[in-house]
Amino acid sequence: MSLSFGVCIALEMALFVFANDSSVNSQNIAILQKLKTLEVEVSMLKQRELKTLEEVSMLKQSLKSCQSGCNESSKSNTETRERRIVPQGQESQVAFHAHLSNNVQNLGLHQAIHFDKVLLNEGNGYSVHAGEFVAPVSGLYVFAWTISSGEHTCLKYDVVKNSAILAYYVSDAHDHDDWAVSSGTAVTRMNLGDRVWIRVSDYLPCSHIVYGAGLGTSSFAGYLLH
Repeated sequence: MSLSFGVCIALEMALFVFANDSSVNSQNIAILQKLKTLEVEVSMLKQRELKTLEEVSMLKQSLKSCQSGCNESSKSNTETRERRIVPQGQESQVAFHAHLSNNVQNLGLHQAIHFDKVLLNEGNGYSVHAGEFVAPVSGLYVFAWTISSGEHTCLKYDVVKNSAILAYYVSDAHDHDDWAVSSGTAVTRMNLGDRVWIRVSDYLPCSHIVYGAGLGTSSFAGYLLH
């Protein structure tokens, strides 16, 4: 059976369209697959970017911690150097300086000398009422003192730490018409709460007077070395 010319043309056009549709479908499928591939790659890139941002954030934190640690170390080194020049305690500077404002008479055996005029008391370690220094922090301390005696008087005295005598001195103007001055220095390690004071040692044949007015004064000082 033969087909008419018009029918043949129609069939050919239908086949052409079908072929074109098939080609378009293939291209669309290829494009979709490529889009999916690109989406996967974009997703991976985003994940990598997030991971990179996290790593950068961690590096920044590490750098900040390192800088903080370096600053603390530098600060510690600076404080260590400062302690060699200016005495510093763990919480504050510790130093005191006191002297007598008047002559003190009738001191008894082993009686503490109360230096009543306080010029400096950083750390509040020195007590006027007790006449002693109590260590507010542990460390190595330096103490210095000057005891004055008027003419024809003398004073024997001890520098005492807790129950131990650190030094024994005499300020002697017993047999001459002039003043005598006795000074000394002691370095000792102190624990928190340890006490240091100056007391009358014995007064035979010496008097028991310590001078704070006149040609000279008597003083007591100390500070935390480190």
